[in-house]
Amino acid sequence: MRPPLGVVVVGVLALGVAIPRGAAADDRPFTIGSRPTWFLLGGVTSGGTVALADRGAYVGGELSVVRLREGNYLGFYGDGYYDWGADGTYVTGGLELGHKFLGIDGGAALRFADSDTQLGVTGRLSVSIGLFGLYARYAYFNDAMTDDHVLQVGVALKLPLLTLGGN
Repeated sequence: MRPPLGVVVVGVLALGVAIPRGAAADDRPFTIGSRPTWFLLGGVTSGGTVALADRGAYVGGELSVVRLREGNYLGFYGDGYYDWGADGTYVTGGLELGHKFLGIDGGAALRFADSDTQLGVTGRLSVSIGLFGLYARYAYFNDAMTDDHVLQVGVALKLPLLTLGGN
């Protein structure tokens, strides 16, 4: 003979109350999804200067430290690359932020070309899927005799190098 359904439900509820809570070692609730975490990312970039300046290909590398939380990220980046069109080296760095696939970053830019160092500003809009991203970058150098405006398009391959904690 089976017990009535109400007795079974009350028994299950009583058993649930009787089992001690916090059976997990850290006593935190179970979560699904990512936890806020800092990441160190590194990779290679390549593309070309397509308008507003001497056109040419470039190749370089990038490092960034970002905090990822619920599909949003905020952090800092730095990159360097050699541009054959300008026959010089660029170094940029600043803030980056994004939501899921879309990102924006910007900050200071240095251009080392023709035995001259030029200071400027830069901004970049990117679309990324996984490790691969496409971007367009604009840079402005106000003390440049030529090529004070630079428009570039490129690709990036960035890998997570290190995870720096989380909540």
